[in-house]
Amino acid sequence: MALLRREGSIHAIEEKYPEKISDSNKKNIKGDALSVIQMSLAPNVLCEVSTSTEETAKELWERLEGLYQDRSVTTRMLLQRRLHTFKMDLGTLLQDHLDAFNKLVMNLQTTGIKNDEETLACALLFSLTSKYRYIENSMMYSKQSITLEKVQQALNSCDVWMHFEGNKTDEASGFFVRDRTSQHRRSK
Repeated sequence: MALLRREGSIHAIEEKYPEKISDSNKKNIKGDALSVIQMSLAPNVLCEVSTSTEETAKELWERLEGLYQDRSVTTRMLLQRRLHTFKMDLGTLLQDHLDAFNKLVMNLQTTGIKNDEETLACALLFSLTSKYRYIENSMMYSKQSITLEKVQQALNSCDVWMHFEGNKTDEASGFFVRDRTSQHRRSK
C-alpha cells in the first residue's frame, strides 16, 4: 500500500481520482498500479491470485486482501495463541527472534487485533531464553512503564555487549591456552 501511495497509484485501488484528470491519465494510473502490485508479489503468490490478463489493480488487490487479511475469529484466535506461546529456540540469533516477533505483531495488527505496548513488551520478554532472564528481571522491577521499544533496545544493547564480551573471553582463553602449552614445552 505504501508503494502504491508513493508511486501515486493508490487512486486505482480506492477508485478516487483527482477531479481534473483525463481518461488517459486514469488509464496510466491503473496500469501503473497493476504493475506495482504484480512486481511486488512472489511468483507463486502472483500465480495464486492472478486470474486473467484483463484484471484491474483493484480486483487483484481485493483478491490479495481476501487471501492474506483474513479477519475471521479463528485467525484472530490463532494469532493471539501464537503471540502468547511464542518462544525463542536455543541457538536462534536474537535478531532473527526479534524479526519473527515483529512479523507476528504486524500480522496481529492487520487482522484488527490491538494489543497495548505493555502486553507486547511482556510477551517478548517471556519468549526469551534464560540467557536474557536478567533483562526480564530488571524491567520487572523498574519503576518506569515497559514499552516494546524499550525492551527491544535493551535486548539489542545486551546482544552487542554479549558479542563483545564473548570475543574478549575467547581471546583471553586463547592466550591462556597458548601460555600453558609454552610452559609445558619449557618444562620438558
